[in-house]
Amino acid sequence: MNDGTERVIEVDDRFACAKCARGASCYAVHRATSAVASMRRRKRYNERTTGDVREVGVEAKASGSRSGGGRGRVRGDADPLGAVAALARDGHRPTRKTFTATLSVVPMIEEYGDEADVAVWNAVAHAHCASGDPVEAERIADRMAAEGGVGVSGATHPEIIYTYARYGEANRAYRLIRRMSNEHGVIPDERHYNAFLRGLCERDDLEEADEVLRRWNNEKFDLERQSDRGGRVSKPSAASYGLLIDAWARRGNMLAARKLLQQMQWERIAPSLQLFNILIGGYLKQGNIGAAEGLFRELESSGTWDMESLGIRPDNVTYTLFLDYWASQGQVDACERIFDRMARKKVTADVQAFGTLVKAYARARDPDGAERVLDRLEAADVEPSVAVYSAVIAAFCTVGEMKRAREILDRMFDASLRPNERTFAHFAWGYGQLEDINGIVDVAKLMLANGLKLKGANRNAIVRACEECGMSIGAIHALLDRLNPEVSQRKPVWTRDGASAKSSADAPTPPESKEIAGGQAAVDAKKQGARRVTTRAFPTLQRARVIHRRAFARPVARVIRFAAAAAA
Repeated sequence: MNDGTERVIEVDDRFACAKCARGASCYAVHRATSAVASMRRRKRYNERTTGDVREVGVEAKASGSRSGGGRGRVRGDADPLGAVAALARDGHRPTRKTFTATLSVVPMIEEYGDEADVAVWNAVAHAHCASGDPVEAERIADRMAAEGGVGVSGATHPEIIYTYARYGEANRAYRLIRRMSNEHGVIPDERHYNAFLRGLCERDDLEEADEVLRRWNNEKFDLERQSDRGGRVSKPSAASYGLLIDAWARRGNMLAARKLLQQMQWERIAPSLQLFNILIGGYLKQGNIGAAEGLFRELESSGTWDMESLGIRPDNVTYTLFLDYWASQGQVDACERIFDRMARKKVTADVQAFGTLVKAYARARDPDGAERVLDRLEAADVEPSVAVYSAVIAAFCTVGEMKRAREILDRMFDASLRPNERTFAHFAWGYGQLEDINGIVDVAKLMLANGLKLKGANRNAIVRACEECGMSIGAIHALLDRLNPEVSQRKPVWTRDGASAKSSADAPTPPESKEIAGGQAAVDAKKQGARRVTTRAFPTLQRARVIHRRAFARPVARVIRFAAAAAA
């Protein structure tokens, strides 16, 4: 029952499957879990029927028909851990039941004549981490480090520490780091602390991450800890600072990010070019061009850092950051000066840099200049991309020169490049601004000719362009259904004898003025909230839609008045 309250659904971007990303039930995970759980039961069945697991497995693999089609028997190449790994590789979220089933089949590896080594148990522990259960993963690590266990390695704990940090359990992560050296015999190093910092940064708990970095730096002053670890104490590296600098820059706190760079200088840690690019990008995102240019001058002329001895100098990414900043404002002259500086410094511009220059000309409403960038790109022997050609087409569509835009499209085909959805969306928008319905129809036909379907974003682009021409929404959908009836978004009308009647696309279009009036009335009622239709009126509205489909020539305004009166 919908009580009108909003529900917030958290989506985990680590999983490609939409259901797994929302934490919902997924059939692929359920099927894999059932398959893994049945492997041990089938193995026991094999032992009861034949008494020789290996011979049965080989026999079933060689002749599945003689063994009853393999039903109830486990294959000799059964890989339960591989099944779980395949789920994660395909973008699914294994559940706790999956990992419980995996734990039950780990002893099966030894029963088949092999040994479950450290890598196998690490995979099981990391699988629990991926499921959001680091406590169970730590228990597995304890079993590995116990007497008679397989032992732990340097790859066992980082994933557990990262999961603790990501779920806000910093105290548990600190405790595990202490237990590593005292109970598991593993000295924490850069990999473990970087996993700690990475989890906190992904959680956006940057204050706690700063505290972790401070404690890490102070370990070198703890003589007791040094003696316990045999004098081996790790210290942060440029990558460690880079995690925090990038996180502070994404949050927009450039002062904290700049302080970390100064702290690196105090700790005598050599920076990398990527750190300066992160800081420059952060300053440009805030519009602080002065601070960004100050860092750039330091890169070129060695200010507080000796860039020449460090081997650091601006690269293509550095110049592209400034190009994108000036291109967003349509400052073509500033972009050309940057290109000239790149040529003097012998920095080769890539296709992304040329695409940013095209963007500058497009923002300046200079499509001829954008087309000249294509000539320069070919002269520089840089392979063009679809995005560059699409940007040039957008520049011509912005000023209404659709014929020139079609010439660029032909040039794009000559370069053996296939236009994408954004390319045709630019054409549709340009023809829509000119109120050229025939041009919009040609764009829709071009989409179909290039293997694109008129649904989703492609259909919405055509619909918006037709709306610019003053067409009603009903006429637009009827037009698109005629162009591509296979992807019609309307269901066909069926007669009583079961034969398919004409679809809504082939039905006669009602008078446009009446449909516009009826549709506008519905939109106004929805916006102003004059009277909302309750759930009890939904069947009546559905019946009105059926009547509307069966007698399409009836004025739409009369149908809407009938539904509104029934709802009242």
